Order: sequence, then C-alpha cells, then structure tokens
Amino acid sequence: MNIETLVDHIQLFETEVVESGFKRDLQDYVKSLPSIQSNVIALREVASKVQNSLTKIYSGDLPDALNVLLPKEQSEPFTAFDHLNFINELINNTELPLDQLFTKLNQYLNQIVKQINKNIEEINNLNNIFILYIKDNEDIQSKEKAILSIIFKDKKTTTLLKDFSKTVQMWNRTLPLYHQLLSSKSPDDIKIVEVQNGSIDLLINLNIDITLNLVDLFQVGFELYLGYLLYKKRVEEIVKTYFGNKKLIDQESERESEMLNNIEKALVDRIKKQHNNALKKDKKIDTNVDKKIEQVTSLITSHIVKGNDLKLLALPDEESIEKAKSLSEIKSHLHTLSKNVRIALKELPADEYKKLLEKYGSTTSKK
Repeated sequence: MNIETLVDHIQLFETEVVESGFKRDLQDYVKSLPSIQSNVIALREVASKVQNSLTKIYSGDLPDALNVLLPKEQSEPFTAFDHLNFINELINNTELPLDQLFTKLNQYLNQIVKQINKNIEEINNLNNIFILYIKDNEDIQSKEKAILSIIFKDKKTTTLLKDFSKTVQMWNRTLPLYHQLLSSKSPDDIKIVEVQNGSIDLLINLNIDITLNLVDLFQVGFELYLGYLLYKKRVEEIVKTYFGNKKLIDQESERESEMLNNIEKALVDRIKKQHNNALKKDKKIDTNVDKKIEQVTSLITSHIVKGNDLKLLALPDEESIEKAKSLSEIKSHLHTLSKNVRIALKELPADEYKKLLEKYGSTTSKK
C-alpha cells in the first residue's frame, strides 16, 4: 500500500471523526445523558443524532480506509462493529421501557467513545511513522509534480482484465492529450500502485498546474452528476403530482436529458477555458483542440458515471499549496463531492443506472 494513500486514509479519519465534531458530540452525549435519563424525547433525540452521523460514515469510504489502516487481527476499527444496526434497532424499538433505553444508550455511547479513542491513539502512532517516509519521498519533494490517485470501483473494470486493460490504455492515451491542451510538456508514464478492497488505484505524477486543472474538471463533473442524481431521486414523486399532464411530463423528460447532456457540455466549456488561460502563459501549446477536448470529456464523464473516484494525494511544496488555497481544502471538497455522488448513486434504480452506463459509460463511443 502506497504511503501517500495511507496518509490520505488517516486524514479521512481525522476529517470525518474528529474535525466533523462527531467524537466531541459523542463525548458530550456521554456527559449529558444522566441529566436527561427521565426524558424519553431527549434520549431519542440523542440516538437520532448519532444515527444520522453513523449513516454518513458507513455510507462513505471511512470503513474501507480503517480496514486498511487497522487490520482486525491487530486492532479493530470502530466501524468494524455494527454500530449503525444497533442504533437503528434501538430507535425502532418504541416499546422499550425508559430505564432500559437509557441503560442501552449509555452503554453504547461509552463503548463507541472508547473504541474511537483507541483508534485515534493507534492512528496517531501510524501517522508519526508515515510522515518520516513522506519527507524522504523524492516525488513529493519535486517542485513541479503532484501525486494523483485515479480510483476504479466499478465491477467490470476491477474484475475483468480485458476491461481494465482497455480503461488503462484509454487513460494512457487521453492524459497526454489533456497535457497538450494546457502545456507543451508531456506527463510521466502512469504507474499502477495497488489493488485493494475491490478497487484499483493508479498513481500518477503530473505537473502541479495540470493536476489542479484536472481536479477542477472532476469537481465540475461530480457537482453536475450529483445534481442529476438528486433530481432523479425526487422526480418520480413530482411527476405523480402532474396527474397525467402530458405537457408537464414531457418537460420533465426533456429536463432530465438536458441535465445529463449538460455534464459533458460544462466539461467542454471548462476545458476550453483552461486551454485559453494556459495559452496566455505557454504559446507553444497545440491549438488543434476539438477532438482532444472530446476525448478528455468522454473519459472523465465515463469515469464519474461508473461511480469511480479521483483523489489528490499530495502537492509538491508549500508554495504550490498556497497557490491552490490549501491541500486539505482541495482534497476535502473533492472527497465530499465524490462521496455524495456514490451515496446518491446507490439509490438510483438498477434499470436507470443501466441506461446511464449504456449511454455514458463507454469511453470509446459517443451518444
């Protein structure tokens, strides 16, 4: 497992458990619970707040990340325990006597706080070790290169060698085209890093400006795809209120199609803007762009629609970090968008997802 990826897992834990306030809230609940033990509404409100936080955690990448950082045979992650199922059952049991509700909830909160504190201690120890290795990593010390992880999660790519080979070849062909749109220099070869937990991560070293522009494209793509998925979640209920009005129904169908088309349109517009901005600094950049933009757009759209991911692992130096606001802000925003997309994608009916893959899942054919 690549050290930068492990550090990224650690930062994910810190973001979702510590910085989010989840750990603090749990500790506050433990302290305040005795004072509300006779108030069933207040007890259930606490349980509901814990349930909401756990639902977000278990729907995201943290459980897999902790399984990598803390192997069960050595130290169990708190997510390895079925906390969400327990709290769901507790909330749904409306016949549970008040004293038992308090006892179970109190024991449960103390248990999860203890587990999280233990995980924090172990992860801090790991972080101290990993930082030493990262400081010696020549790739990160480079003044021009950033480290980016392209993550494949869709089943076809991760289980069929033929599909994986085609996908890697497509990235290998398309990234140089994207470079040509923004720079007169060429990228290094793509390196395969690790196969882990049913996903495949490709580690690539790119010029810092190319990397940040590529991350920007994925943020745009994730935002638009998320908007479409949230729309699909609500549209069926909305259409029911039309009571068969054909004009309104047709408008919804047209809107749905346009929202999907807008993903590629927005990416094309953003790449053209990036290209024009780059031309101001590098006059040697190739200006024969239309076909290249089409291929880059197709690749990014396909990657996102399939439910895959992209992570920024490292920027080369403090100057670059300041130039791009901050590494943590970029990583956090990108991660939040991609996580929300995958959560929303799980709620999309299978037949609807199949249609999406048929239309946008291929990197070799256009709609």
